[in-house]
Amino acid sequence: MKRFAIFVVLCVLAAAAAVGVQAWRWRERKLKEDEQNREQSAAENTAAGRLGLKTPPLPPHPLDRRIALDDALRLEPDRRFLLAARELAGADVAARFSDGRWILSSGGREFGHVAELPDFAELMSALAALGREWVATAKVTGKAPRIRALRGHKEAFAAIREAQTRWSRGDHGAAVLHDAASAAAALMLQLPRAFDADDRLDAHALALSAADAAAGADVRGQQAVLALALGYASAARTLAPANDEPALHAFVTLDRRKLADAARRKEAGPGDRHLLLRWLMQDANEQGLLRFIGAARDNEHISVPTVGQILLHGDLQVVAAASDALPALALAELEGVRATAPTDVELVRTLMSARNSALQTLANNEDLRARLATDLGQADTAQEGPLWRGADTSAWYAAATAAGLLGSGRSGYVLRNDATGLADELGTWPVPVAAHLSRWLKARIAADRGSLDEAYETLASSRLPGARAAADLLDAMGRQSDSPDPRIIEAVRVASRHFDSRPVSRLVWAEVLRAHARDLDRSGQLIASLVDKAPGGYPVDEVALAGQRASIDRLEQLALDERLPFPARLEAAGALADRGPKAPAERVLRRLCRERPADVETHERLIRLLHDAGKPADALAAARDVLRTLGDDDSFRVASARCAAARQLDAMGRHEDALTMVERALPTEVVCAYRIATVQLAHLGRKEDAENLLLAHLARHPQAETAATVAEVRWRSHDDAGAADVLAHPPATLTRRDFREIGERFAAVFRGRPAPDVKRAMEALLQAGIQPQSILELGPPLAKAGAAAQAFELYALLSQKMPPEKSAGVLFKAWGALRAGKGASAAESWLRKQLGPDPSALADNELATSAYGERLDDALWELFHNRPPEPAFADRLALLRAASIVRRGERGARRDALLKELADPLARWKAALARSIGLSGAYASWEVRLARYVLGEGREDDFADEASDGSRPCEAPYYFGVRAAAETRVRDAAAWYRVALECRNPEQPEFIWAYRAASTLEQDRGLPAKLVQAAR
Repeated sequence: MKRFAIFVVLCVLAAAAAVGVQAWRWRERKLKEDEQNREQSAAENTAAGRLGLKTPPLPPHPLDRRIALDDALRLEPDRRFLLAARELAGADVAARFSDGRWILSSGGREFGHVAELPDFAELMSALAALGREWVATAKVTGKAPRIRALRGHKEAFAAIREAQTRWSRGDHGAAVLHDAASAAAALMLQLPRAFDADDRLDAHALALSAADAAAGADVRGQQAVLALALGYASAARTLAPANDEPALHAFVTLDRRKLADAARRKEAGPGDRHLLLRWLMQDANEQGLLRFIGAARDNEHISVPTVGQILLHGDLQVVAAASDALPALALAELEGVRATAPTDVELVRTLMSARNSALQTLANNEDLRARLATDLGQADTAQEGPLWRGADTSAWYAAATAAGLLGSGRSGYVLRNDATGLADELGTWPVPVAAHLSRWLKARIAADRGSLDEAYETLASSRLPGARAAADLLDAMGRQSDSPDPRIIEAVRVASRHFDSRPVSRLVWAEVLRAHARDLDRSGQLIASLVDKAPGGYPVDEVALAGQRASIDRLEQLALDERLPFPARLEAAGALADRGPKAPAERVLRRLCRERPADVETHERLIRLLHDAGKPADALAAARDVLRTLGDDDSFRVASARCAAARQLDAMGRHEDALTMVERALPTEVVCAYRIATVQLAHLGRKEDAENLLLAHLARHPQAETAATVAEVRWRSHDDAGAADVLAHPPATLTRRDFREIGERFAAVFRGRPAPDVKRAMEALLQAGIQPQSILELGPPLAKAGAAAQAFELYALLSQKMPPEKSAGVLFKAWGALRAGKGASAAESWLRKQLGPDPSALADNELATSAYGERLDDALWELFHNRPPEPAFADRLALLRAASIVRRGERGARRDALLKELADPLARWKAALARSIGLSGAYASWEVRLARYVLGEGREDDFADEASDGSRPCEAPYYFGVRAAAETRVRDAAAWYRVALECRNPEQPEFIWAYRAASTLEQDRGLPAKLVQAAR
């Protein structure tokens, strides 16, 4: 018994000793991991400071960060309805989000609940109670007769002025209110909407409509007009009465033949004809537009609403002319001056004549802006009441003027060499939005010149002329950044203040999320919330969603649907050509070419498709067809057609013919003509002629793209030093994005040349002082073009020029190129020779990281199979192998071997013991535990609490996304990848991988995201 007791004591002591040893090891691991986390946190803070990130990071805990991100990116309800509620209630209105819906309140009293993305009917329903209270307070009496909702803007102004006059005299009848509400809706429809310049005007129309409905009037037609004006296509389609408003019903139901008939009836009014013009502008129907103008009555073709629609024209010269005319026409209408213009001349001349006629009462050198300021201040001064005020008339014409100013900004930025003076000029106009327009254009100019701070500050602290202006600044910032860039991810969150749930804003926000945050799932849901309810109502966005969903059949249906605007159909055909079979795409494009035989862009799409399909003769025939249709003149349109034909001749090796074809386009100074002509001259050995034309091109177009063209031509002429010189001293700063474009041209030149030629060109670039990191962008296009030997030469040379922490990654790229050209054995032998007999763990880690990032997954096994790796790297390698296996869906020996390597039957016991002694998670390394999770062990919740330190907030969401994608939880995967993009260190590989994974994630319409724990 004594011996047994001694044996038990010894066993207990041995177990205690084993536990103690294990605990000591765990403590050592915990201390190392804590130190590593501190270093990684410091690295992220340093990176954020270097990038100039200005907002605090989101909560580090992955689940908390996901919830916070959802809150940050959620769109508030359409502000116009909140302003309408404030007008009706006479008190401030608040909206708060709770339990999946918005709760609306005024003065502490709730008056409505709406969905996260509410539609028109839901928002109008929320206003109903406030409308009833307003009607009761105003003591509205009687019953309103039925009247037409659709009318011209002059008729609408007359009606609403008359209604306010009667109201001021004490006539508070329902008929008066109904007339005012219907007129206000018509005015909102015909207000030029280059952007939402004045939400208060829209809100006033909404408030009147809500009150009108509360008074018992039939408001279907009125609210259909209002819904259409505010962008709610589904509601407009549902509400439009077919008998009372035939033109409106035809427009919203996409029946363009009935629309044309209704607009041409003898009893049709300006409002009916305005809808026909809207369709013609959406359809980009140039001939239809000219016929419309030719048949115009009473100078309707130069009314403020008509010219406001012409601002949407695709020709910037037309846009510039319409922008100049619109403020003058607004002034003429305010002063009662009848402007005239011919109907049988080209559109630009018509608009210029309209402007001159509108300004006929101005004295010599009198400033239009001063005169307009006076007129806006004196507009309808006799009107002052709840239905209409002089300030409302002033706001309407100010908004129309602002639309013209925005058109001037957009067109002038492209057409002028320097738009700085234009930005200052815009700020001097006497309309409230002028300062915002000026600030936007200045920020845009700064961003395009490489200065992102001004654009960021404008997004963060200034008002902007609409959601599109905010998106425009983000696009400009994105063009100057290398994706993914934490600054752009941060800017997207900062820019969210400029957006709300109104349809146009919703769609623009969806594109922002797709393009700059790679949030494809959230973007798709935003688009679907509109287009699924109103097919054809948002055609361009419907095409984008079909492409995002990879719905080939739907793309073909959209391209063939004659009810849709032609540009949307062409977009669908282009997406079909990019994603689907070539034969259906060719049939669709040929049909579109027959419908628009003079449309150069349509023929260019067909030419490109035929070329890619291996039908060069057919492609050339299509190019010549459009040239025959257009005739032989010196217009920009014919110049573009000549470029299309010359490109095809160049692709066929017919350089003399290509040069002859494009020379006639050179006087127009279109950029494509210069590039094609100089390349053909280089092909033909006319080096001096090519150089002279290049210098002329550079003088006229001092841009990054021009520098790329100069480099390309000089490379073709074997002038490597000259090519390097223009890239080292470009007319505009070259970003890595520019070097990627240069890489495409470099590959086109060098893929057929001996590999040593690449080395000489690279040495010239390095000697000129171009950074190796920029030159590295020239490699991927070479590899993609199948020029493995040339790509290897580039990477092998640059690997010697990169900093030590980057050289292993470049060596790996060289290994990949050599492997593609000479096989795995030769590539591995070369790589081992470069690394030496005992490479460092840092080099191994860089190699493995590069292998995973480049999706050369076999390298994770091929390069590390002969020797046991260092323990810390072994854990990292296990994690990368696990993620590689899971993302490829591999089931086989590698997966089994890795599972066996990671298996630990005592893991649960160790985890419990580690928690009990205050060393939670230390029983195995972070990488090993994460690898087990990726392979299917445990849940996100089991790891999330330990993912708040160091680089783990960057790492964990990415691997959560990898597993979610493998388990077809697409929305969860998209959400986690988006969370990973909130990493503030661009050097963190999981940040880059999450961006790439999010970009290629397939869309799933039916699978809901897993709910994040409500308790967090």
